[in-house]
Amino acid sequence: MIYSNKRRNTRSQVWPDTEATIKVAEAFGSKSRRQVTIKGKVVNLGSNGMFLETNEFVPIDAPADIIINFDPESTTSGMVIRISGLVVHSTREGIGIRFTSIDLAKLQKCIISKMNKLESMSTI
Repeated sequence: MIYSNKRRNTRSQVWPDTEATIKVAEAFGSKSRRQVTIKGKVVNLGSNGMFLETNEFVPIDAPADIIINFDPESTTSGMVIRISGLVVHSTREGIGIRFTSIDLAKLQKCIISKMNKLESMSTI
């Protein structure tokens, strides 16, 4: 399923086990910049952003350091990517993040690695 409502770029659903960990400032805009770590399920993803399912509140415009793990069961880092982003949407269901810095070649490698792993598992 492709999501494109109100967006200039599309996002696609990802595998159900795709997770992300984000770090944001606890009190965005204050002098104390203590980081809070939030984990959640990645619902959809595109080259410019993602939606993370979480019940945590994150303020709009909060900068976020993101780690997406396409294969949380694996001990290898071949399906993990680090990204910088900015929270642009926050609801009870989760948060929308626009990427401010992403290595698209690394993202592509992660997706291909996940597809190859799933394909090899289906032929067993």
